[in-house]
Amino acid sequence: MIERLPSILLSLFAAFFAAIASFVISAAYAEHRAAEIDAAAMSLAENAAPSIMYLAAARAELRHTQALLSDLVNNAVLGRLLDRRELDQARDNLSRSLDAYLVLPVYPGELKQWQTVAQELGKLGLDTDRVLSLVADGHPREADKLMEDVLRADFDATSEAVMASIELNAEHARRMAIEIAANRVRSRRIALALNTASVTFALLACAAAAVQIRRNVRQLWRQGVVLERRADELEQFAGRVAHDVLGPLGAVALALDLALRRCGEGEPARTSIERGRRAILRVKRITDGLLEFARAGASPQPSARAEVRAVIDDLMVELVPVAVELGAELRVEPFAPCAVAASPGVLTSILANLIRNALKYLGDAATCRVVVRVLDARDAVRIEVEDTGPGIAPAVEQLVFEPHVRAQSARVPGLGLGLATVKRLTEAHGGRVGLRTVVGEGSVFWFELPKASAEAARAADVESGASA
Repeated sequence: MIERLPSILLSLFAAFFAAIASFVISAAYAEHRAAEIDAAAMSLAENAAPSIMYLAAARAELRHTQALLSDLVNNAVLGRLLDRRELDQARDNLSRSLDAYLVLPVYPGELKQWQTVAQELGKLGLDTDRVLSLVADGHPREADKLMEDVLRADFDATSEAVMASIELNAEHARRMAIEIAANRVRSRRIALALNTASVTFALLACAAAAVQIRRNVRQLWRQGVVLERRADELEQFAGRVAHDVLGPLGAVALALDLALRRCGEGEPARTSIERGRRAILRVKRITDGLLEFARAGASPQPSARAEVRAVIDDLMVELVPVAVELGAELRVEPFAPCAVAASPGVLTSILANLIRNALKYLGDAATCRVVVRVLDARDAVRIEVEDTGPGIAPAVEQLVFEPHVRAQSARVPGLGLGLATVKRLTEAHGGRVGLRTVVGEGSVFWFELPKASAEAARAADVESGASA
């Protein structure tokens, strides 16, 4: 199936698919880069920045603790009154800051430095406790010596470890910031390129669609011209055929009428003559039906207008006697005056076909009745022809408006062109047809035609005035 498509349609589908694919890839890439930026920003917000903050606070508390511990030992050597509360508070602050840093998640490369900080902090805590224990036991000079020989180096090592961690986190933050900036630049560039590709493919698709539309319009126009020409040719041909066939048949019918008048009742030739007259009438009916069907597709005149009441009244004069002869009732329900955008001849043909069809197929119904209704349908006039006939079988219901379709049980003569003519005439005038039927209860055939415009009414008045 795809191989049969014109190349322009394949190009259109390809351009459309490429535009959609470019858009999807652009969106997916932007989402991927956004996720990377979010991860880097999260690392800065939840790791590097808090680590630097806690380590900086710990380094300040570390120097403060060292100074307070040195003062405490000196006061002990001098025999002064000792107060450890400020020192204990400083040690608590130092522990809280470093504990807060140590519970943070580590990033690749930070674990070794994290372990160094933890190790130095543990050693510093043990040596500080030893110094305080010596002071409490009354050995201030040993405490001072331990302070100078060991503890000062512990403070320096811990401070260096903390400083190294600060620098490591600062470097990590700098790398994250560079990565975020680079991701943003790459995202903008790639998104711009993909969006440009999407726009390009969309423009190509639009151009391909425009080319295809123009080609289709030209093709439809050419086909319309051909169809219109062929319709005209068909109508002319049908007219010629009708004239060529009905002309000789008229002479034959006249001759048969004369022969029938000369034949007496009961003569053998009379039966043959009557059979010939019926055959001629059948040929005339067939020819008239074909001619009417051929002309049904003709385009309506813009100023066409038909008064519905006048057309129905004329038809009733002709068809009520036919209904009475068939033992049926034909009546029209009251309706408000209205007009349709079609010529009186067209409306007459549509209604006559529907009413004659309803009368023909009443069959042996207990109540033989045909009712015509005229209804308002906003911008259209809806006319219904309801009968009490046998209804239409579901197998035929969808096909009744097609040419040469008749019910299998039909016993009345005909070509099956009446309803097809109704459909062609109605649709040619911008209307529509339909059917409601229940087997055993009857059918309602309906059609709608646009209401006549005010311009059509004025044109009709002018035409009637000119005729007068």
